[in-house]
Amino acid sequence: MTLQNLSYAIAVADCGSFSAAAKKMYVSQSTLSAAIKELEADLGINLFLRTSRGIVLTEDGEDFLRYAREIISKSASLEKRYHRRKYVPTRFAVSTHRLPFVVKAFEQFMKKTNWDSYDIALRECPTYSIINDVSSGKSDLGILAVHDQYLKTLTQNFSKNLLTFTEIDRLETYAFISKNHPLAGQEVVSMEDLINYPFVTYDQEADRSEYTEEVIFHQIADRTVHVSDRATKIAVVRFTDAFSIGPDLTNSNADNFHTGMGEVIAKPILEIKESLHVGYLSRSSAALSEASSLFIELLEGKIQALK
Repeated sequence: MTLQNLSYAIAVADCGSFSAAAKKMYVSQSTLSAAIKELEADLGINLFLRTSRGIVLTEDGEDFLRYAREIISKSASLEKRYHRRKYVPTRFAVSTHRLPFVVKAFEQFMKKTNWDSYDIALRECPTYSIINDVSSGKSDLGILAVHDQYLKTLTQNFSKNLLTFTEIDRLETYAFISKNHPLAGQEVVSMEDLINYPFVTYDQEADRSEYTEEVIFHQIADRTVHVSDRATKIAVVRFTDAFSIGPDLTNSNADNFHTGMGEVIAKPILEIKESLHVGYLSRSSAALSEASSLFIELLEGKIQALK
């Protein structure tokens, strides 16, 4: 059974005769008849009843033609897609924790690509969403910052979802405060210092501590502000005495935030010695695409710039 023979059968059904179908398909009637007989022999059914007034579809023929039309339609779409590749947008997507260095890598990625058209996405979301996005194929890569204490648990989760976590590097954790914060003059801050101020944290829909990219503030904070996006967190930290905890928080001088010259400054935390495992999730059964490899290369450079 070939696509050509399927096309012949559709033509005969549409035209109502072998002679008219042969003209439509630009073949001889004998060639068309032989192709239909070959198709019927392959299937073990009769597609058409031959009468003195022409041909009619059998019950099997009607059932077969429904599937044949669908196959030919999909075949035509596939052929059109690759014959006109320049009109088909290249698709690439990354799901990530709310990490500014990932955004910078994505910006550089856009400048590096020379695709004629594309449909790309950068999704900042919680850990469980990243896992679902990569596992389902919605995103090509997932970028995470994972705590030491949760790495084993999450690795088991990744494996169940047929995903592989590849570590790129480890990053230190900082407290982020406004340059006008009362603690801004200290070289190092402690939990005892921080607990006197509002703590800004990302809201997690899944009530599981291993799903957060933030180091958990183990002290019971009297004032906690929950936000869902990075822009809101930045605004709260910049314009109030609240603080945030994490490996990176973008600001007006994001590339050099460790110098303390930006609107938001980073301070080492005395009690926190653990670092975060930063890496990417990919589907275990699929090789990395050229786009994914380029993005990872750019991401590695942005991570090194933080150290």
